[in-house]
Amino acid sequence: MMMTFNVATAPDALPGKILVIGGGFAGFWAALAARRVAGTRAEVTLVSPEPVLQIRPRLYEARPETLGVDLLPHLRRVAVAFTRGEATGLDPAARAVTLAGGERLFYDRLIVATGSRMRRPPMPGAATAFSVDTQAEAMAFDRRLREIANDVAEPAIAVIGAGFTGIELALELRDRLIAHEADGAAERARIILIDRADVVGPELGPGPRPVIEAALADARVELRLGATVRALAADRVSFADDSVLAADAVVLATGMAAAPFAGVIPGARDTLGRVIVDAALRVPGAPEIFVAGDAAAADTGDGHPALQSCQHAGQLGRVAGENAARDLIGEAPVPYRQLRYVTCLDLGRSGAVVTEGWERRVEKTGSAAKAMKRLINTQIIYPPADGTAEALLAGSRTDIIERVGGLDVEAA
Repeated sequence: MMMTFNVATAPDALPGKILVIGGGFAGFWAALAARRVAGTRAEVTLVSPEPVLQIRPRLYEARPETLGVDLLPHLRRVAVAFTRGEATGLDPAARAVTLAGGERLFYDRLIVATGSRMRRPPMPGAATAFSVDTQAEAMAFDRRLREIANDVAEPAIAVIGAGFTGIELALELRDRLIAHEADGAAERARIILIDRADVVGPELGPGPRPVIEAALADARVELRLGATVRALAADRVSFADDSVLAADAVVLATGMAAAPFAGVIPGARDTLGRVIVDAALRVPGAPEIFVAGDAAAADTGDGHPALQSCQHAGQLGRVAGENAARDLIGEAPVPYRQLRYVTCLDLGRSGAVVTEGWERRVEKTGSAAKAMKRLINTQIIYPPADGTAEALLAGSRTDIIERVGGLDVEAA
């Protein structure tokens, strides 16, 4: 039987207001967790420019136009209201958020889950480069790939940034070009992966690096490492050593920082612009405000900082939502803990590589790792497939890694 809520007409309800800013993984799960804990004792509203959950971890893939989930049916099932708008201002004393159009929304508890944005490098021409940071940007890049595949005999694509996203994108590009053309240009294409670091995936550590390097070599991805880019243009990359690389497309994968709204939250921030929060994900000095996802600088419970990743964002959202509701109804908060850390990196035709722990021990490679990556990308990170209120609220209890652990990824 479908669970329903009617906050407005519940006879014994004197609802407070929980406002969630941001419709990504953290914001979506925060809203559901707040509803699960508060029941009819609070109005829960999610605010976002669009009611779409962008499946951001998949935007390196083909068909980015399909990589969004309509949130409205899910929110309606659990009586979470939706307000379309971009939050631009905050008045903690008045407990009010201002939207871009001037509207003010009031709250008793606020959850900030405004996510992150790719950091475009501060250099001439950076605005001319493509990216896959948002669904719209990924779609624009895909249109350019289609043009290249049909109009250029021997295309060259430069990917700036050899981190997680840059590696996955570079290893997907040849097959994405193949999907758009018929005369073999994709196999003749030059794909160049560029980074100022001397190694690929520096943040991933040495454990998975041999597997990554082998996949890049097999895919004929050219590496230009230890390279300082001086300027960009739509058709070239200029380096500090005065060399120039001609390219039919330049795409950035240059890392992330907290989105601008985090800057209006009172309190200290880390080097990525994230708000430093306590174990309950509350802002010290602003007890009505909780921060989750890529906007939060939080400890996972063992001295490691949470990363700007879907893996951490979902659980940060769940805990922030639960604690905002608990605080509102007079219950003690629960600490944020996420002790298990797994990475799963797509390696294109070479499968994938799965690592365990912060030291990133390689656990799976090849097809077994690819099966796990496919399950994560196509099932685990999505809202529950059956879409019932019960399933949605149950999902607000369980983080991604727990859900992965319950699946037979070897048999997938």
